[in-house]
Amino acid sequence: MEVSAAMSAAIPILIGAILPYVALIGFVAGVVYRLVSWQRLPQPAPMTLYPTQGSGLGPLLREALLLPSLRRGDGSLWKLAWVFHATLAIAFVGHLRVVTQIGDRALAGLGAGPGAIAVLSAGLGGAAGIVLLIAIAGFIARRLLVQRVREISSAPDFAGLLLLTAVIASGNLMRWLGSPSELSLARAWVGSLLTLSPHAPRSVLLLVHAFFAELLILYVACSKLMHFGGFFFTFSLTKRTDP
Repeated sequence: MEVSAAMSAAIPILIGAILPYVALIGFVAGVVYRLVSWQRLPQPAPMTLYPTQGSGLGPLLREALLLPSLRRGDGSLWKLAWVFHATLAIAFVGHLRVVTQIGDRALAGLGAGPGAIAVLSAGLGGAAGIVLLIAIAGFIARRLLVQRVREISSAPDFAGLLLLTAVIASGNLMRWLGSPSELSLARAWVGSLLTLSPHAPRSVLLLVHAFFAELLILYVACSKLMHFGGFFFTFSLTKRTDP
């Protein structure tokens, strides 16, 4: 009984006060390592993180936001990827709202009351969670059912998709099953992390969501999910070497 009680007390501290910093440090270290590794690879031309002559900021933003190269190569994957990334951006803005409340203040400035803001958040957040789950299911189905994709898929590819599923599903459960105080708990917890005075949140749903998010953050820097960094790193090179 004493061991069980000690474990019950230690797990929230591990997830809520230790792993967030481990995940952040691991992510930064992993990104730096990947960038340095890419820089050292044999290259037909110098690679850079920044647009160079002939590959300016406009084309880079167009490629990042609209994915035209992917559309030309695989139209069905482009639709799935674009919907997923656009919805992920909406979810990110929603999470940023938890920390900063900038969105709430902006909407309040436009005349929206607390009730309207809550309804808007619940509607957009709930819809985004469902769309993200559908998109992830599409990615998994594609890797299982399309032969050419299945042949080049590996366990790490599925691991990343399963981690994304766990993060999104646990976030949806927080929205659907959590109490109205979940938002305040999450805001207070993130605030404590930012002030380097972490305290473990009391919500089991929040701890589960945080745990999967921390694992995903650690996983991203050492997996194919780091493709967003690779895109910006190689964009100028690919434009220079396009026929």
